[in-house]
Amino acid sequence: MKALTEEYAARMREYLQPEFTIDEGDIRFSIPPNRRYGDLSTTLPFLLAKRTQQKPIEIGKRLVSLLSGKFLPMAEVSLAGGGFLNFTLDRRCFLRYLIDNIDSRPGARNERIVVEHTSINPNKSAHIGHLRNSCLGDTLARSLEYLGYPVEVQNYIDDTGIQVADVVWGLLYMLKMSADEIRGIEDPAALLWDVYSRVSRHLAEDPESEKARNRVHQAIEERREPEYGVADWISCRVLEDHIRVMASIGIRYNLLVRERDIIELDFFSRAARILTEKGILYESTDPEKRGCRVIRYRHEDLEKVVIRSNGTATYIAKDLAYTFWKVGRFKEDFPFREFSRYADGQVILTTDFRGGREKRDFGPAHRVFNVIDVRQSYLQNIIAQVLEDLEPAPCGERPFVHFSYEMVALTPRCVRELDLPLSPEDEKKPWVEVSGRKGIAVKAADLIQQLTVRSRVEVDKRNPDLSEPARNAIAVQIAVGALRYFMIKFNARAVIAFDFKDALAFEGDTGPYLQYTLVRLNSILRKLNKADQAVSGVDIDPSCLDSGESAEYFELLLQLSDGDNRVESALENQDLSGIANHAFALCQAFNRYYHGYPVINEPESSLRFLRVQLLLLVRERLGRLLAIMGIPVPERM
Repeated sequence: MKALTEEYAARMREYLQPEFTIDEGDIRFSIPPNRRYGDLSTTLPFLLAKRTQQKPIEIGKRLVSLLSGKFLPMAEVSLAGGGFLNFTLDRRCFLRYLIDNIDSRPGARNERIVVEHTSINPNKSAHIGHLRNSCLGDTLARSLEYLGYPVEVQNYIDDTGIQVADVVWGLLYMLKMSADEIRGIEDPAALLWDVYSRVSRHLAEDPESEKARNRVHQAIEERREPEYGVADWISCRVLEDHIRVMASIGIRYNLLVRERDIIELDFFSRAARILTEKGILYESTDPEKRGCRVIRYRHEDLEKVVIRSNGTATYIAKDLAYTFWKVGRFKEDFPFREFSRYADGQVILTTDFRGGREKRDFGPAHRVFNVIDVRQSYLQNIIAQVLEDLEPAPCGERPFVHFSYEMVALTPRCVRELDLPLSPEDEKKPWVEVSGRKGIAVKAADLIQQLTVRSRVEVDKRNPDLSEPARNAIAVQIAVGALRYFMIKFNARAVIAFDFKDALAFEGDTGPYLQYTLVRLNSILRKLNKADQAVSGVDIDPSCLDSGESAEYFELLLQLSDGDNRVESALENQDLSGIANHAFALCQAFNRYYHGYPVINEPESSLRFLRVQLLLLVRERLGRLLAIMGIPVPERM
């Protein structure tokens, strides 16, 4: 449908241009809520009326006059309401168009895009909150790739931050472990999950220990041993664990950018020179910020300290340097080396100031998406302002996007099922905030395992004839589908409360329901012979459908053909839940239709043929949506 509406828009501009000034992007189509208003609608008359100071209805009448007969036999143009320009599609032509273009994809685009997501501190195992970031980020990257953009997925590793210093201090000076003993830890990510919690409590109770931790942090930044070597070893081993956990749910990265390399290569000094030359970075005249170099954040009319009076850089300085590299504001590049490989051989590269030899073409990006939670909005907004001050973007373009999201909580039922402490007050709440200090936290790997175990129970009930490995494989696929769908089906700016029962249900708005629908479709189509599916040389005549079926049939066609537009809209609105909601609505519509109109047992050949074509179209379009959301499709359920 996207290609069709783009063709219509281009033709409309051609036909109307002699009389009206219409820019590319002015004509946007939507599907009206009621078919009596047509199958496609555009608000172009309202836009032109605003520009020409005329009434929309009068503009609309003129547009209909100019466009009348220009889209036959595919569609007729009409006017409705106060000035909506509507297109009514010819059923036969529309169905033929969809069948002939069943494998079409959006065309390739040249604008390179960087998606940065996950960015977990490498000081302990990933937790449930990190899963929302990675699921959103991966779905965002898959959506962009589907729409034809070349995408680089980057993961920023804060391996010199205070959180890493916490666990280094804890191991070396609280637990009194030697560097060699630390390097002998079998599963550092899991051990540090508990160590970090203990260190946090200890530091909160003992200010002197906090001073000692700060000295460890300084030693790491100055590359002094044993602190620096221990920090490097910990961050690498924990990072390997993060990559393994994310790979288990289909999430991958192209590049790991380590903060230490930004520091060691002195990227910020280069960025600071650019900012100073442009007058964006300047010395504050505020007595309380004497000696500090700052950036004025206009939205709140305040000065943000970037370089302290002692010459040290604040957190935002490193982010600015990394962003400048991503968008190509300076020519210098990182050295790269191979960090690890996925099972299929895909290489994950990492930056490495110590002499990486890999030569890869990363950046500069035309657009950058940073998937970071809403708590970072302040800093992200400053970065966006700085980029705009350096080089204002064309009207309507957003070269830097903070793709924000809210936190993940747990339902009280989920807290009980995980055998975590639950106070009487929390028992009454709709959701309980995850808190390591309160002991209410769940590792990402443990959550995935719990989902898999629970999925296996249902798989065993439904498929007792399958082998053990086959049932395990299906259980894993259902768990992954349940988790990934749950993490993106809600508006990103809403707090979500995770619940096993809600996520794993085979009915309703869940990943398993979508998987089951596609598995069912595949099963039906496997039972049909090739003659039932052939379309070459066949005269497609939907007139054999009775009025009731015809209405449902073409409503479903319109719905499924709108998928590409829904993906683009989700990106524009920074709300990937639109993709999930569209997929769920499509599954509901298909299951309703199939319940009323059988395929395999339909004796009348023309009816069976039309229904088979609908099934093929739904399978193909639904398959696309599940692939964009990273939801695997089992053979059976």
